[in-house]
Amino acid sequence: MKFEIIPTPIAKGYRNRAKYKIFGHPDKYEIRGTDPIQGEVPYKSALWMLPVWGEKLVKQVIDVISEKLSRFWVDGLEVQLSHGKRQAHATLSVKRQDGQSYAALAEMLLDKVPTLEGVSIPSKKQSFGKSFLLHNINGLDIFSEYSAFFQSNLCLTTKLVEDVRRKCWDWDFKRILDLYCGVGLFALSVAKRETLAVGVDLNKRAIDSARFNAKKLDFLRTRFFCCPVENFIQNSILGSDDLIIIDPPRTGCPASLIHSVSEQKPKYICSISCYLPTHRRDLELWIENGYSVRSLTAFDMFPFTEFLETVVFLTRNN
Repeated sequence: MKFEIIPTPIAKGYRNRAKYKIFGHPDKYEIRGTDPIQGEVPYKSALWMLPVWGEKLVKQVIDVISEKLSRFWVDGLEVQLSHGKRQAHATLSVKRQDGQSYAALAEMLLDKVPTLEGVSIPSKKQSFGKSFLLHNINGLDIFSEYSAFFQSNLCLTTKLVEDVRRKCWDWDFKRILDLYCGVGLFALSVAKRETLAVGVDLNKRAIDSARFNAKKLDFLRTRFFCCPVENFIQNSILGSDDLIIIDPPRTGCPASLIHSVSEQKPKYICSISCYLPTHRRDLELWIENGYSVRSLTAFDMFPFTEFLETVVFLTRNN
């Protein structure tokens, strides 16, 4: 069986997301970021992970915030960048007990930072501008609400999705079940407009994004459900010609879910994970339940960390 690891080209920035903390008080403060090699460092030392336009945006956002700290104290911020487009969203960390409105600061950020599309302040339950990011993945426009999960690697996400799509298209499936589907990235990338596809996730904002994406792309036979994946499978009838795409959290799949799927004997499984130890455990269960590994590809989506994105294709033995 062929095995390959796809590396991340880091020279031009590879992250779409970065967090910063502000320590001190308005007269004397320090802003720090997290470097995957050195740990917590002055924020400018951690900017190299972002593309050049992202570095510029972060500096602009922090400049505006720094100017107004005496009036609007911010404990920290997270900046998210779009894939394939120059758009960004900022999430500000503000103490809930701070009774004043931060609308003026948010509006100032949107006015002074051209590529910033939205600002959210979760502790205040406020959003300004757009609450979603628009990504372009292999020619497909995908919206994701700012708090919904989306792949963070700007360099390898397109290659990951293309690998899944290309290999899935080699199979003669009739329906796609995308479990832990998030905003629908895999289901909508693999499906064609006439394909029956179902996505399931417990995150309501992710499902709202997925439904919006399906409607925007005119995928009329695609449905997304907000509920626990295990409950959905226990109340579903799977066909032998179903394709199961499963991308669980780092904790992996519950054994009961693997057993429930395996009992109904769908032919095709595409198993995706960002944590090799739990993925190995899950794969052993798939194999015990009658499946064989056909291919494995690893993507170094998280350079300098213990995490590795692996995509494994399995088929039913009988």
